[in-house]
Amino acid sequence: MDPDREVAPQHAAYIWQRLWEMRDLAPISAVMPAVVSSPCPLLPDETADATLVATLTQVPAGSAWVSFEVDLVRYAGRDGELRETLLDAALRSRVEEGERLHDETRWIDPDQAHDSRNNRRLSVFVRGWGDLVAIRGADPASLDTLRDLEALADRIAGVLGTASRDIAGASGYCPAIDITGAGVLRHGQEMNALWRRAVMNNGVRHRNLLTISPWDVFPRAAPAAFRYMNLLPVVRKAHSVSLRRDANIAHWQAADFRAFHERVAAILRSAVDAPPVARRL
Repeated sequence: MDPDREVAPQHAAYIWQRLWEMRDLAPISAVMPAVVSSPCPLLPDETADATLVATLTQVPAGSAWVSFEVDLVRYAGRDGELRETLLDAALRSRVEEGERLHDETRWIDPDQAHDSRNNRRLSVFVRGWGDLVAIRGADPASLDTLRDLEALADRIAGVLGTASRDIAGASGYCPAIDITGAGVLRHGQEMNALWRRAVMNNGVRHRNLLTISPWDVFPRAAPAAFRYMNLLPVVRKAHSVSLRRDANIAHWQAADFRAFHERVAAILRSAVDAPPVARRL
């Protein structure tokens, strides 16, 4: 289903009813703006036209990923405060392990082997956003709660990025950066110097790092309450988006299912349409 194509209201209602009935058979990806981004502003966004089975993440076809899962609840106290030292160590260890697995994995598909060498992609799937809000007793409809989650997502992305840059300092930057910069370097010494400075300031070892599912804004221990949808903008902080759903939506109707997906699509579309620098402010 093309999200930009005009559909008669009665046809749209029928389509969403069918999608609702098939909700447990497969994730609904056709209505989502599907791209993956990078923490490195020197690397462009890429179209995601395939699904990574391990995390149900939308990814470019033929790409090679190493996947991990980090559940925020495991690092939260009874009051919802995070044990940041332990969380940071877990995040760094995933990046280090991902680097090792990229070196050791023998990819059967030649396209994936090539992609692994050039992009070193990681999917560090961070979960439990809604659970954390519930444990803290915070109001999911509050703008302050959303800001707290977005700040946490920025912090997590920062830890992952720092770990990736540390590995880049020892093993070299993501080769895709050199591929992207090949055209720049033909424009003389001044442009060459500017590019090399940009690489030193922004270069990472891994093209993609953080994965978030929009379904994870809902606590997993209770039926999905609509007020938690106010937390959906946190998905803009991800470099890749998973469609894995553990939330309980048995009490929803087709209209609720449609409203959720349309809101997620609008949020992701706003992130895709933003200028590259603005996305990283």
